Amino acid sequence: MGHREHRNAFSLVELLVVIGIISVLMGLLLPSLSKARQSAARVKCLSNIRNMETAQQIYCNENRNYLVQAGFGHGGEVDDDAIAWFNTLQSVMQSKLIARCPADDSAHWSKDSPVPNSGGKGFRRTSYGINDFLDIGLCPWGPGFGAIPAGGAYLKITQIRRPAATVQFLEMAQTGNFSGSDHVHVENWVGNNIPNAASKNIQIDAHGGPKISFDSLGNYGFLDGHAECLRFESVFQSIHKNNFDPDIAQ
Repeated sequence: MGHREHRNAFSLVELLVVIGIISVLMGLLLPSLSKARQSAARVKCLSNIRNMETAQQIYCNENRNYLVQAGFGHGGEVDDDAIAWFNTLQSVMQSKLIARCPADDSAHWSKDSPVPNSGGKGFRRTSYGINDFLDIGLCPWGPGFGAIPAGGAYLKITQIRRPAATVQFLEMAQTGNFSGSDHVHVENWVGNNIPNAASKNIQIDAHGGPKISFDSLGNYGFLDGHAECLRFESVFQSIHKNNFDPDIAQ
């Protein structure tokens, strides 16, 4: 009676088939995993911004409705940590505010990579910034559209007609002069290529979409306390249609 030969190993063909199947499965799974990570980062970032808005509301209640101010400079400006909004809000919160968005890959968090034009002394301390219309010293034009200052700056939240439509917090650009700052200059966005100009200040594609486009996706916090992931076009289209100027935000 003959002995039956038992085969315990894959043949080369079978091994190649298995490898091919695994490769196909990985190709299908990796985009889904990437999207899941991106979604998780977006949700965590929104939570960070909502906590900042909560801190802002506490600060307003304890300080006669005054809004927090910017303090981290850009392009060689001197920082004023004492008034920087992140430090101010951290002082009124019992729990620690999170300074860094999970999607923030800026190299300027490292002491080995200072912010450009900072004399080697500027570094990124927060992913987030504020709308310059809400800062007493930065407001491009005050209440009453079209004139400077036309009534002064927006000092208090009670001066904002539509808090739910007015942007307060956003995500700062991860590279360039503004990567170490805590505020934007909206007045510099107006021109032939608004998304490109805005991208010098903010990371308009922090959470997806095209890199520099009206369709780029970013997280924004509003003065009523809510935060949303929105297309850039949803918050800024022109000097006459945007959610940064409190006089026209709607």
